[in-house]
Amino acid sequence: MSQHELMIDTQGRGAIEISQQVNAFISDDSFQLCHVFVAHTSASLMITGSEDPNLLLDVEDYFQASVVDADPSYRHIGEGDFDMSGHIRSILTGEAKTIPIIQGKLGLSKNQGLYLYEHRDGTNTRKLIITLI
Repeated sequence: MSQHELMIDTQGRGAIEISQQVNAFISDDSFQLCHVFVAHTSASLMITGSEDPNLLLDVEDYFQASVVDADPSYRHIGEGDFDMSGHIRSILTGEAKTIPIIQGKLGLSKNQGLYLYEHRDGTNTRKLIITLI
């Protein structure tokens, strides 16, 4: 087993592909699984298509329409209009992924990518914990 931390700076809402950064920690063929965990409540991980940038724009449009910022029914509003919506988005997309390792890299298809999804406005630094088994 091997464990690493990866720090990612984000620039507002949206997805950042991190497949290659995670692959860089896989040093040999002795590992079979890669577990990635994002240690934040307003950021998450997702695996989705990487072939068309419009896919990510459509995902964000869906979230904008479905998980509205500044909903007057939200009670948790301590950090701004995007606070509770960011938490809900994170819950829906999940904070961890476990991916098989094949031939020394993440076992994703050629059109898949592993993404860190930032759910807050502004600049943030997100910590990911990568565990190789």
